[in-house]
Amino acid sequence: MRRDRRLTEENVGELICCPGGLELEGKAFHGDLSAVVAWRREMLKHGMEGVVSYQDGISRGFVEYMPAEAAPFPIEAPGAAVLMCYHWVPAVQGDEADHLGQERRLIEKVIAEATGRFSGLATLGWDHPVHFPIPLLQELGFEVVERTDYVALMWRPFAEGTARPTLAPASFAPQDLSSQGLLAIESAWSSRCPYSIHNATKLEQALAGLAEEATERIRHLPHRVDTHDEAVR
Repeated sequence: MRRDRRLTEENVGELICCPGGLELEGKAFHGDLSAVVAWRREMLKHGMEGVVSYQDGISRGFVEYMPAEAAPFPIEAPGAAVLMCYHWVPAVQGDEADHLGQERRLIEKVIAEATGRFSGLATLGWDHPVHFPIPLLQELGFEVVERTDYVALMWRPFAEGTARPTLAPASFAPQDLSSQGLLAIESAWSSRCPYSIHNATKLEQALAGLAEEATERIRHLPHRVDTHDEAVR
């Protein structure tokens, strides 16, 4: 039996990518994953909405969206919403038909909810068979607006003549400290994803494990991307 519930401050910790969730089960993660829950509670205050989906009482999937002006993506889409993360863990490992079918159902719920409230729905699609796949989004009426390597900005307008979204201009330039005899390592991470926290923590641990003479010549410059302003910057 399947049941969908609105994403609230009370059940946000039950998402599959939060501590104790199915996405983390059996995997060794590094870092403080409680930040995943704290980030979502904060985003709920800024208009994030979504659904937590249960099957036989077990949380197996979710979907999230929020106004483009507040979403932590470098997407400029005034009046629109951004479809953010969505995922489903099937009861049978490797059952991609169930995995993608349930994700499609969750996105359809967002489309139905957002229609009439926003000018359209923007998102990022990936050139990947099961991770935010572009073909799945195209089947649901999204079109590719821009393409950068394996990631595409995609758009589903809710009315004719609606202005398309754009990606914020890329203005970031990594620091060059070679004139000072230093190696600058810049990395981006976000509290919204346990994998991002895990990878950021592993990098910090790897740098901390270097010999002292090496660490003296390295400057690690991490960039957190938890808000819209941080994403654009």
